[in-house]
Amino acid sequence: MTESNASPTTETANPANHSAAIPAGVQSAARWFWWIAGLSLVNTVMTLSGNHGGFVMGLGITAFIDGLFAEQKVIGLAISAAVIGLFVVFGLQGVRGKLWAFLVGITLYALDALVYVLVEDWMPVAFHGLALFFLVTGAIALIAHRKARA
Repeated sequence: MTESNASPTTETANPANHSAAIPAGVQSAARWFWWIAGLSLVNTVMTLSGNHGGFVMGLGITAFIDGLFAEQKVIGLAISAAVIGLFVVFGLQGVRGKLWAFLVGITLYALDALVYVLVEDWMPVAFHGLALFFLVTGAIALIAHRKARA
């Protein structure tokens, strides 16, 4: 079947075209997980290389892990990489329209904000709030999209 003759059923059945069926707003929201992961990775590399600056958007748990394992950098990097990888997966699944990725990712990122609350670092808490706003908006849009298709 050629592309011009493809039916909507064929297009949505093809995994390569599946993301096209997901609204752009949902995909955009899911990409926040990648920003969180990427900037957390930069923060981890900076910390492990001796530079203690970083991005406020990063994960508090990776900052905690990096500090906790400052003397065992390989272990700290491995644990932080696993956490960061989880957020990459949330992004991958979120752009594919998987609601579970939004729900689990939002929950973990909200809990992550508590790391910064405990040390009273309010700028990262505020940024967590901003990112959570966009993530929740994406989850709501995905739910609405699913209801509209049902």
